[in-house]
Amino acid sequence: MKKLYLLFSFLFSLFSFAQSNTETTITKIIVVRHAEKADDGTKNPPLSPEGIQRAERLSTMLSDLKVDKLYATPFLRTNQTLAPLSKKFNIPIDNYDASDITFAEQLLQKEKGKTIVIAGHSNSSPTLVNRLIKKELYQKLDESVFSKIWILTFKGDELVDCSLLNY
Repeated sequence: MKKLYLLFSFLFSLFSFAQSNTETTITKIIVVRHAEKADDGTKNPPLSPEGIQRAERLSTMLSDLKVDKLYATPFLRTNQTLAPLSKKFNIPIDNYDASDITFAEQLLQKEKGKTIVIAGHSNSSPTLVNRLIKKELYQKLDESVFSKIWILTFKGDELVDCSLLNY
């Protein structure tokens, strides 16, 4: 009987440790709109010279972080926005579907404990942030705004900070 009690005590302690460890896991999700795009009349334009400079600035700004994962919509401008980060951290850019309403929830579960950077668009970036924070707080960005960056911090499944900055 004493062995059974010790076994249950050990298993309970192990379960409690694992549960508390999950609750303290920090996940950072950084969401940006793609940088300035060229006005070339196509549906999939590259970045303009200003956009290339902004993408480099983003990479410099985040260079002290350990970025684990990069996501971009399947457009040239979003991928080019993250290209300097991809090169700096030697990680690929995975494409995601901005219209997938389950992406935010899947992201929080799949990438727990990581630092992720996501490039979207004037409409999809605020929408993604709203889904992640579970509030309708942010509106579509004006077409002339490329400087917004959201930094979301989760402890376990709980949002502990959502900062909106300009870069």
